[in-house]
Amino acid sequence: MPVRPNMKHVMIAMALAFPVAARGQSVLVDIHDLTPREHRYEGFVLSAAGAVRIEAVGAEPAREWRGRRSNKNWFEGPEDERDVWPAACWILNARTREVVWDLRTARTNRSDDGLHHFDGSVNLPAGVYEVHYASFVATNFWSDDGWSIGQMLRGLSRRSRTERYGGPYVDDGAFRDFTIVVKGDGRAARDADLDEALRTFTGSAVAALRPAGPDSSDRYAFQLTRPTDFDVFAEGEMRRDGDFDYAWIMNVDTRQRVWTMSYRETEDAGGAHKNRLERATIHLPAGRYVAYFVTDDTHHPGEWNAVPPFDPELWGLTLRVADATARAAIKPFAYEPVPSGQTIVSLTGIGDDENRSEGFTLKQPLEVGIYALGEGVNGDMVDYAWIVDMRTRHRVWTMNYDDTEHAGGADKNRLYQGTLKLDAGSYMVYYRSDGSHSAHEWNAARPPESRYWGVSIFPANGRLDRTVVAPYDRTAARGGSVLAELVQMGDDERAHESFTLDRETNVQIYALGEGRDGDMFDYAWIEVQGSGRVVWEMTYRTTEFAGGARKNRVYDGTIRLPAGSYVLHYESDGSHSYEDWNDDPPDDPEAWGVTVRKIATTP
Repeated sequence: MPVRPNMKHVMIAMALAFPVAARGQSVLVDIHDLTPREHRYEGFVLSAAGAVRIEAVGAEPAREWRGRRSNKNWFEGPEDERDVWPAACWILNARTREVVWDLRTARTNRSDDGLHHFDGSVNLPAGVYEVHYASFVATNFWSDDGWSIGQMLRGLSRRSRTERYGGPYVDDGAFRDFTIVVKGDGRAARDADLDEALRTFTGSAVAALRPAGPDSSDRYAFQLTRPTDFDVFAEGEMRRDGDFDYAWIMNVDTRQRVWTMSYRETEDAGGAHKNRLERATIHLPAGRYVAYFVTDDTHHPGEWNAVPPFDPELWGLTLRVADATARAAIKPFAYEPVPSGQTIVSLTGIGDDENRSEGFTLKQPLEVGIYALGEGVNGDMVDYAWIVDMRTRHRVWTMNYDDTEHAGGADKNRLYQGTLKLDAGSYMVYYRSDGSHSAHEWNAARPPESRYWGVSIFPANGRLDRTVVAPYDRTAARGGSVLAELVQMGDDERAHESFTLDRETNVQIYALGEGRDGDMFDYAWIEVQGSGRVVWEMTYRTTEFAGGARKNRVYDGTIRLPAGSYVLHYESDGSHSYEDWNDDPPDDPEAWGVTVRKIATTP
């Protein structure tokens, strides 16, 4: 273990190296006794320009961690965090939000154990200042949830009720020396001083979106009556391989993003490299817009898992308009992506392993809007929706990955927003989810409009006309009376149902089952009651592709049966069935099984 320097000799050397502030100055800020994972700040006020004396101790990256090069190192990612000081302090001008002093760039005395000492004076103009200290030297810790390593930087665990820390600056007790003391001819800042100073910067803001906590979002919808220039200040968490806390602005009417916080356009915001800042001026034409800021479940104000940015107070999105006349032309409005009370079908709040459906009937052609949120991974959707024309039993729309966009939050959150022209007829809307990441239990950051997780169908013009849209009529959707039906078949089914014809009759058979390589595994047949003679059987060669997975097969045809009594059978194997699909379901999953209908006899 390295020998700690003689602090008396260090302080003498620092006193010789830096100019000394006038004696008798009062203590304006004193931050000490920091834990190995803590951010703290205080403020001070100078009524006149003058020198303030700063005494500070921080730490550079520990040598044993800086020397590791393995790609498997917790500290190495797309942005190598090994050069980030785990114990740092700095001073902000609270009105301009500019850094006026930073231990990491100051002339310091470095001891052999990696600690940096500063004792000197800095000249500052009159104003209000924030003094920040970030101590994030813990590289592993023990808690009542067990032991974890490297999770301080990766953010894989939250603070529990009991924690013990470990790491180079923790093990040798050096973290106890972390401190910053500011002395000068001024006074400690009150909360009102800091709030008023912040308003100097945000006073021209038309929107200030700040996360309410982990895994949260905020939005602001506004209408412009004339073209307007906005100053954008966006601070969040981003890496080259992903966006975690970030912002965007969407045109409500075109549904196009007009600005998105992009890693390539950001700069280091201070502290950990994943803290990113984008400052830009954007020009927006007259129209309606909505601005979003989303966060994931780690590294945010109140619970940083690494050194925070220079300006933690502005974490989020700030939109400013300098021209007061232009600000007067900006009007907020109530925005909902799905018109309230105007939905034709609303399958939302979808949980894990759900298969839900709802139908509707159109009395005349109608253009409908579709708003669908789901989960997509590696180019495939695993939580998604589709619509089936119940006359043809074929899909007329499917939520394909390539037709979706990032919905905000985790990368796998996908959004479809669009319109679809439908003919008069009956339709069924389906939604299927897998066993994770849903409205009941998110395993990654949720999208900002998570309450709509699922699919919503509504008139494209936003106004529901009940003379055009009617409840779904299952019988009328296909026509004809049902003679026998075995549907929604599960695994290992052996089901049958009898029916009788009092005269020779044309019957329509609609059967869905599983088949592959010329063989059927879930299939139906009809036999004469009593004799067992088979009069119809669902074979691979008589079926067609039924949509979804290639093994989904459908028979849709008509046969003529003499008068008599018959038994309809359905048999399935132990996998891929209604409510337990092991692959993409067919277009018409509720009909998995067989339905026999009586149709009119040709004269």
